[in-house]
Amino acid sequence: MLDRRRPLLGGLGALALALAAVFTAGPAQAAAPDRDLNQVRQGDQVLTMPAAPPSLRSAAAEPPTAWPKPDRIVHVPAAGSLNCTSGNLCVSVWDATKGDYVVFFLYYCDTYALSNFVGTGSYHNAQTGGAVAQFYGKTGNLITSVGPGGSGNNYNWSPVWSIRNC
Repeated sequence: MLDRRRPLLGGLGALALALAAVFTAGPAQAAAPDRDLNQVRQGDQVLTMPAAPPSLRSAAAEPPTAWPKPDRIVHVPAAGSLNCTSGNLCVSVWDATKGDYVVFFLYYCDTYALSNFVGTGSYHNAQTGGAVAQFYGKTGNLITSVGPGGSGNNYNWSPVWSIRNC
């Protein structure tokens, strides 16, 4: 009789533990809200978008993307601006699918592959610690290097295929 009760008692005990874990677990901690990109803090720098490009106003098949996924992605109207928060390389490119500029905040040190970066945009290097960003072409050729505080408006993204932000 003892041999038959042992599996039953073990199964009931495991079920009781599982239910206790479900009902006693606390709520997940809320994520800290994103910083207001209109509030300037020390180290932040303003990134200004160019005017809308006349030749790219129609909807494109695919929006611009970067891989790995940037820390933050924000849409900004043509001629608008936002804060490039300290620690980021911010790059913007026209998104013809939305009719505005998409801004990628490249925070984590990596090489970002770019897709559909066509036409003009802007960039600003607000990284800390002297990080220099490098823009590379289709064959891996270095196109330009951008030191801390470096920026450009009306930058032509068409020849750039990847960015190493550190």
